[in-house]
Amino acid sequence: MIKLNKQNLYFLIILLIATLFLIYSYKSLLAADIKTFIIFTILALLAETLSVRLVNDAEVTVGFAVFIGSILVLGYEVSIWVAFMSELLCEIRHRIPYHTFFKKITNIGLYIVMVGGSGLIYERLGGVPGYINLQQNLFGFLALILTYFLINVGLLTIGLSILYKKSIKYIFSTTFKWALPNYIALAPLGILLAIIYINIGALGLLLFLIPLLVARHSFKLYMEMKKVYLETIQALATAIEAKDPYTRGHSERVARLAVAIAEELKMDSDFISNLQYAALLHDIGKIGIPEEILNKPCKLSEDEFSKIKTHPALGASIVKNVDFLAQASSFIMYHHERMDGSGYPVGLKGEEIPLGAEIIAVADVFDALTTDRPYRKAWRLEDALDELERSSGVQFRPAVIKALKKVLEREKIWKDAVN
Repeated sequence: MIKLNKQNLYFLIILLIATLFLIYSYKSLLAADIKTFIIFTILALLAETLSVRLVNDAEVTVGFAVFIGSILVLGYEVSIWVAFMSELLCEIRHRIPYHTFFKKITNIGLYIVMVGGSGLIYERLGGVPGYINLQQNLFGFLALILTYFLINVGLLTIGLSILYKKSIKYIFSTTFKWALPNYIALAPLGILLAIIYINIGALGLLLFLIPLLVARHSFKLYMEMKKVYLETIQALATAIEAKDPYTRGHSERVARLAVAIAEELKMDSDFISNLQYAALLHDIGKIGIPEEILNKPCKLSEDEFSKIKTHPALGASIVKNVDFLAQASSFIMYHHERMDGSGYPVGLKGEEIPLGAEIIAVADVFDALTTDRPYRKAWRLEDALDELERSSGVQFRPAVIKALKKVLEREKIWKDAVN
């Protein structure tokens, strides 16, 4: 028996609405022009196959433009079946594993609900399949686009929020904040598709495929550029740690924990991206520190420690002139400051210290305490957390310590933090 938790309830509601749409529109499918139906199904399948993966296992496609065109040409009832058949064939092509069966079926249901809901609104506002007049029904076209966007992003945000146990605000800001401009950019292509098909026919769709593929390629390049940025930063972090075998993997662990803390604090996606970059590179300034100091197995002299204290400012100066790292530089610069003003390199205190720097400081110290160093063995995880809590309000911001504790308790990453 299937347990009716939030996730299963979400699946059932989507599938119920989708099933009702399919039953309601079946008679319209039987009366539809089969050639046009097949053409739009193939176009939608092609568009959905050429998807671009985002974070949180979400994907973006140019299928929106095809579904808009289908609604305008065939009407929403037949377009429901275009969505159903194209998505079903797409999932069959990927050979659905049993453990993801309900998730994939729900994904098909989401497309049916998006096309059915937005198309229904469009036709209720005066839209007529096969007839396009932007001047007469501009409000209907805008409602079609907006409704599709709201259903798509709204339902996916709720679903991912349930799946990953994150807030709706966080899922939206990290995954879908860019989506409305993307929909606005693709909507004219959908209208163009409908106009071409109505006036020229199937051969005219070859003209449509060019801008459609260009739009998909442009977005793919954008996502790949972001991936290259992150991989470049990770390579730099690895190069830094090559000087000190005891800190191998330290930057990635700090980045992972810092991001989790920021998510717990409900920070937005831009902040989290900058924080991740800064956390990966927080020790980049150690490039300028002699290896004999970094690897010294006993206590540092005052002169040696004064050299160590230069690494935050040196690190910030290295990254501040790189466009996509400029905002991360202040987090690197101040991650050794303390709430009581006794930190370095400037001696900031309290709220003067950027929150991102505070988060990195907590993640940095936690990881340092729980891993072996040349001068001591790793602390027990519980002891490390107790030590951080004792320093709350003196060295660290209390809100960040509380967030760390919640992250460790909720996500159970005690072992991940040190492995």
